[in-house]
Amino acid sequence: MAKGSGPLGCESDPQVGFRTTQKSAHHLEEPQLLSLGSTGLVFKLSDAIVVKKSRLGRSDYIAAEQKVFTRLKRQPSSPYIIQHFHDTKDAIFLEFMSGGNLGTILNDEQVKDGSTQRVIRVEKLQTAEDCLRWMRQLIAAAAWLEQLGLAHCDIRPANILLSGARDIKLADFDRARKIGDTVPSLTEPFARLLGDEGGSDCGTYGTAGCRTEQFAMGSVIYALTRGHDPYEDEWWGPDHGPICQGKLQDMEFPALGKDKYDNVIRNCWHGRYESIAQLLEHMAGLDQYSCEVIEQQASASDVGSRKHECEMLVQSGVLEKLFTC
Repeated sequence: MAKGSGPLGCESDPQVGFRTTQKSAHHLEEPQLLSLGSTGLVFKLSDAIVVKKSRLGRSDYIAAEQKVFTRLKRQPSSPYIIQHFHDTKDAIFLEFMSGGNLGTILNDEQVKDGSTQRVIRVEKLQTAEDCLRWMRQLIAAAAWLEQLGLAHCDIRPANILLSGARDIKLADFDRARKIGDTVPSLTEPFARLLGDEGGSDCGTYGTAGCRTEQFAMGSVIYALTRGHDPYEDEWWGPDHGPICQGKLQDMEFPALGKDKYDNVIRNCWHGRYESIAQLLEHMAGLDQYSCEVIEQQASASDVGSRKHECEMLVQSGVLEKLFTC
């Protein structure tokens, strides 16, 4: 989704996780709109299920995301990737994440200039323990995709969802690409146009892969450790966007210190990791904290049960209750 699109979950309900014996979710009387993005709208249907419905004329994005989930479902699941349940022609049924998204969590602690939206100050940073766990879980998600030959191509706080236990899962795969495919567009400051170092690709976002993904994660780590996105505390007037884009292309990045996480950010922004797996290995060596599997994974029968619930919801006419625009 483009910048500004919302998450797949933005409430503070208790997290509904998978258990050995799974109960049917409590269904809402009416679908509840959670987010309105550039390509789709997300509605909460129950305490365990959301549906992502394409906006008018944007069904190609839903179709692209469905193809990605079809590929992901052929592999053992990752605890750091949003769980997919069911598809229809222009809708995707997914698990509800009750903890919201990192973008909202960071935004809630920011004080901004009302006219420019420049971050004036951050009231409170996230705890070091949370930040480290989220960093490792996010990188583990990207490394898992890398093993499958895929790049997410839209890693940013709004697409990183949290459970009630404040563990993360990566969502929104409508821009995912095979590694090596040309990337038509990305979102600054979680991406940069290539400069002279890109050769014939100068002025483009190049191809999907380790470079695009580690740059994005460098900017996410920056946001976690500062409480705001790169350059979100600056304002260069009406041309702020193009100026920011130009600075990133010229590798004029925000100042960094000598902190161990700043070194990771620096390495990511300069594309020094040869793979996301190498980045994950580097992160694992920074602290003694052990990044364990965050929760029991859904069994095939669990997912089948949720899929059946989704099919029943479709038969009940729930999709006809969703407005589109």
